[in-house]
Amino acid sequence: MLPIFKREKKVVNEIEPDEAFIIIEKKGNNPNFIILDVRTPNEYKEEHLESAHLLNVKSHSFEDELDRMDKNKKYFIYCRRGKRSIIACNLMKKHGFNEVYNITGGITKWKSKKLPVTSE
Repeated sequence: MLPIFKREKKVVNEIEPDEAFIIIEKKGNNPNFIILDVRTPNEYKEEHLESAHLLNVKSHSFEDELDRMDKNKKYFIYCRRGKRSIIACNLMKKHGFNEVYNITGGITKWKSKKLPVTSE
């Protein structure tokens, strides 16, 4: 008899840019809410969400950085289109983070909705 395989439960919580923007606006300066940009430093310098922290998912130290972060805070993660942020979210879940949300479509979809970005 062949074993029955269940579909793996989806690990990544997703949030649309419009909904994320509303929540970000309401959070104010809440230190328990973090926006993470997981793109490269050059991409971040070009443009990013206001108050976003840079943590390059392609960096060799990414997982070490995760181990130093507070796993009980709420994190909104984005990249350019969503691929790297899904990878980052899955790694964060693997490292024991409780609330991790991927902003669907990344900064590209964010901007298509005419939501604000900033640059250095």
